[in-house]
Order: sequence, then C-alpha cells, then structure tokens
Amino acid sequence: MTAPTAGDSARLFARIANELADQKDAQATTLRVVELAKSVLDCDSTAVWTLTDAGAAKMLAANDDALAREFSSLINRVREGVAWSCLHTHVTIRVDDIRTDHRWPAYRAFVISQTEKLLLSAVGYSLDLGDRNVGALVLSSTKPNYFTDEMVDIGAVFAQHAAISVDAATTMDKVANLQLAIQTNRKIGVAMGILMAEYRVTEARAFDLLRTASQHRHDKLRNVADDVVLTGSLPEWPTRRPAV
Repeated sequence: MTAPTAGDSARLFARIANELADQKDAQATTLRVVELAKSVLDCDSTAVWTLTDAGAAKMLAANDDALAREFSSLINRVREGVAWSCLHTHVTIRVDDIRTDHRWPAYRAFVISQTEKLLLSAVGYSLDLGDRNVGALVLSSTKPNYFTDEMVDIGAVFAQHAAISVDAATTMDKVANLQLAIQTNRKIGVAMGILMAEYRVTEARAFDLLRTASQHRHDKLRNVADDVVLTGSLPEWPTRRPAV
C-alpha cells in the first residue's frame, strides 16, 4: 500500500466523513463503514460488531455475511478472538499471522480450518467515544503480516471517523423512533377518545376495541388508530354502539 501524503489523507478522510454523514440511518452507516474500510485499507474482509445487552457479540455489517455469521456463532461459543477481545478490552488488537498466534486456541483452529478464505492477519479497533463504546471494527487479510504499522495508524483514524458516524446515526435513529412512539401514542389516545364518545365505553374498553380491530385486520394498532381518527369510527364496525 503506497503511503498517502498529508494532503491526500486530509482529502480522503474529508470524503469519508461526508459519505458517512450522508447515510440515512445506522444500518446504512455501518454498511458504508464496512465498504469504505475495505476500500481504504485494501483488505479482504471487514466487519462491524457490537455487544448486545445480554453480552453477546453481534455482527452489524460485513462484506461477507456468510463468513461473518460463522465467526459470530464461533466467538459467542468460545468467547475469544479479535472481535471479542476488542469489544471487551477496548484496545486495538493485531494479528500478524494466526498460524503462529496462540492467544485464542479455539478461534485460531477455526480460522485455520477455513478453506475458501483463510484470513491469516487481522487488526481490530475498539470504536470508542470517551468512555462509551459503540462497537468494534475488524479488518482481515488472507496475507500474513499484511497490516503494517502505517496501515494500522491509518485504520485507527478511520475507526475514529466510524465511531463518530455510527454513534451519531444510532442517536438519530433513537430520536426518530422516540418521535414516532410519541406521535403514535398521541394518535392512539385521540382514537380512544373518539371511541369512548361514539360508543359510550370506558377508556379500557376503547383500547380493547382498537386492539381487537388490529388483530382482526392483521394490521398495526397505529394504523387502526389512524383510520378511527379519519373516519370517526372503528373500521368494519357499525357506527352504533357495539356490544360491550
């Protein structure tokens, strides 16, 4: 890999920042992180991982989904490997040649057993923002000793951009989901008020009517509520008071 000049690096990471900022949500952002990492470091395999609330390693995006699923199953079973170590130690993990690296016996045996894509070297970055961790970025190559010191440094800068972008996109997703939940709850409340007035029923019964209509229509509760607000009555129900 040819060493970029200072100007090249500045332009490269400005482009990366802009591309990641242009993604529509967290899923698209993590997928773009994987694509850009593979391009920037010219490696064979890239993946972004996170820890679930239950403590399991979860693959958020990868350029080889099938291989990533196999690694996901493995590391959650043996609790070792590059991604697992990054997620738990929050430090950069480097493997020059897995065949001579004995830190993770079960992980090493699995990697060596791969015949289609033998990933011999790897580097993993903990995606940290202050004291918060948003995941891990793992880059791998089929070549031993592929990641030079300079490449590891470039990858570290990329990982910082990735951490900022993934965190920002995740926060925006949470805000959007919260706004949707507030809007949905408000709409359901309005629909319940309409049903209480239309059918002379209690608040609990009005909600039960919405829930029953949702089940009968195989539709989301918020969609049924939208119809009630629009029409003034339950869909597919008579406007007169139903049996209660």
